[in-house]
Amino acid sequence: MWLPLFILIVAFAIILSLPGKDISFTEYSVKPYLPLKGALAMNNKLNGAERLFNGEMKGPESLVVYNDELYTGLHGGYIVKIEDDKIIPIKKFGKDCEGFHDEKNCGRVLGMKFDQNGILYAADAYNGLYKLNVTSGKEQLLVHANQIIAGKPCKLLNSVDVALDGTIYFTVSSTTIDLQNGVYSMLSDGDGRLIKLDPATGKFTVLIDNLQFANGVVLSSDESFVIVAETIRSRIHRYYLKGPKKGTSDIFIEGLPGLPDNLKREGSTFLIPLLKPIENNKAFLPHTLGEYAGIRKFLYTFLTLIDGTFELLSESFPSSLFLKKAHHWVGHFESVDVFSHGTRVTVVLTNEAGDIVESLHSEHIGWYPEEAGISDICDIEPFRGYYYLGSPFNNYLARVKIS
Repeated sequence: MWLPLFILIVAFAIILSLPGKDISFTEYSVKPYLPLKGALAMNNKLNGAERLFNGEMKGPESLVVYNDELYTGLHGGYIVKIEDDKIIPIKKFGKDCEGFHDEKNCGRVLGMKFDQNGILYAADAYNGLYKLNVTSGKEQLLVHANQIIAGKPCKLLNSVDVALDGTIYFTVSSTTIDLQNGVYSMLSDGDGRLIKLDPATGKFTVLIDNLQFANGVVLSSDESFVIVAETIRSRIHRYYLKGPKKGTSDIFIEGLPGLPDNLKREGSTFLIPLLKPIENNKAFLPHTLGEYAGIRKFLYTFLTLIDGTFELLSESFPSSLFLKKAHHWVGHFESVDVFSHGTRVTVVLTNEAGDIVESLHSEHIGWYPEEAGISDICDIEPFRGYYYLGSPFNNYLARVKIS
């Protein structure tokens, strides 16, 4: 009876020794979740959402408006314009590919932002940060995939905002892990970044380092500071660009009851969608495991071993679509979504001091898909009397009439 136990201990020790030199695991804890009361109390302001283009698109993650037109980015490296009941292609990044499982070649557009001149800035997680004229289609690559900045590569480009003077602020969610393996960023220590690009000089400056999945970024109304979402830690950081605290950072808000994703600003109000709202006060698993670095390291290595096995097999049997999809799925955020698909939507609204002033919720529980409502919302865009709601996973674009 001791032999199986001995083998298990040896296997555990081997697995713990495997992660690379750039991957680390240290203990951390998150602040207790803010209670759903007061300005955070549950309501039905996002109930009754419509599903537009159901089955015709995948992952309309970022939503932006310019000149009274709505744009979004989709799986496959596409930027499209939504016009009435039509999806109009604007740009394709990346290469032609076999399908969503071939994401690295397809490209994947995440964050987008128009500047005051109508030029679109788009972050493709695999191909780079682009500057795009949506009328002519002319593009300029500003930051290429894996570009080395301050000694580390831009492994996973994510979100972007642009100041009135053209200064660009963007996030790199990880310098060691790409989007296809995003689950590993929930287990390892954070190495995400908020970076400034001066277009006049081409100089990059790392403003905040070692974020655990740096995500949405947006400037304040007077551009005196910029905030950035640290998704895995359920908090928002603030970096001061002007004033007596210039060049320093602090926590803008923490203990968010879910995982913050894209960030938006309407006037002097910040909108913070929670991709995975905490349900029934149950802690998000990486938060529970935060204090157990050894377990996180074991899970990380165990998953990478499975992933690596499927990768090796798919290379040995290139005609097997199943092996290719399995290699893509293990470690991808969509594998987690299968086990954490919720029934709620939450968007937190704060003022520029970090005080919660309002929240938008929906909650649907039904036996049939049409009763189930929507979930996994990562972006919100007010447009023509509706809130349009983006998602990295959904195969539709949701919208709710603004009450």
